[in-house]
Amino acid sequence: MSSPTSTVEKGIRRRLPPPLNRMGLFEPYIKDGKKVTEIVRLNPVEVFLAGFIPPMFGSVSAIAIALIFHNDEISNYNWQCGRARLPSLSRIINLPVERTFWQLFLLFHVPIRVVELITGCKFFFLFHYRQKTRISRYKRMRNVNYKRVWLYEFSRYLYFVVGLMELIFLSGLSIIGERENIQVHVIFFYVFGICGIVHMISNIFCHAHSLYYLNPYGRLSYYLKILFTSLYVLSTPILVASFLLYWRKCITWAYDVFALCEYSGVFLNICFHGCAFFDIRYKVTFSVRKIEDLPQNEPSKQSADALPEKH
Repeated sequence: MSSPTSTVEKGIRRRLPPPLNRMGLFEPYIKDGKKVTEIVRLNPVEVFLAGFIPPMFGSVSAIAIALIFHNDEISNYNWQCGRARLPSLSRIINLPVERTFWQLFLLFHVPIRVVELITGCKFFFLFHYRQKTRISRYKRMRNVNYKRVWLYEFSRYLYFVVGLMELIFLSGLSIIGERENIQVHVIFFYVFGICGIVHMISNIFCHAHSLYYLNPYGRLSYYLKILFTSLYVLSTPILVASFLLYWRKCITWAYDVFALCEYSGVFLNICFHGCAFFDIRYKVTFSVRKIEDLPQNEPSKQSADALPEKH
């Protein structure tokens, strides 16, 4: 008869994931009648940097190049309401060099953001119909003590849909500038801003009622998101008011305020998404797995019913 200690040890061993191979990947294992083979595993910090550095570098480069090297082309131009010293972001990305930096680096990060949105929501049919609840970070990490599940689920889907719209309109305003169609560009710009605010709020709500709120760094990320979102929201009425003051009241300094609000809005948006570093550093593993039906005659050598899920 086995001792209680040996029974506990066997239970622990059954819960541990299968051993790693020489490539640092899990050996193939059986789960829910499926054979799971891990193909590649990505460092979450490297994935974050691939999605964070390009838009930050592209936006800073475009603004810096415009203000330092092309200042005469975009600054000190006279309009019907007087001289504007700082150019708007739309005018900056109209210049050939600045446009190249902006489009190249901002559009580069869009596919990575799309993957992040998909893993954050229950978008199962893109992967495997039997694994529909396993790729949703926020669904699996919801705090079980939070009782308003319907509100959490609504926020989770809002996080995905509005986040995807934010990327679509960001791409649109980057491709269709003032010189192509100024009306469409302005519409894309304001819809992008509204989508950004809604996406931030839904992200904060899901964060507050999920295990992402826990340490390490859970609370730090939460408060930073609130800070960046608050500043982003507060800058919106200032941006709109300064734009109207310039064009309707011809107050010349108002356009400089409008331009500064545009610059700060871009950086606050990027900083908000930069909080993902604290969310995924110790809580997420990015893994690509092949899931296939288990043949009838193949024995189940390894069982990993309690294997931690990965994205």
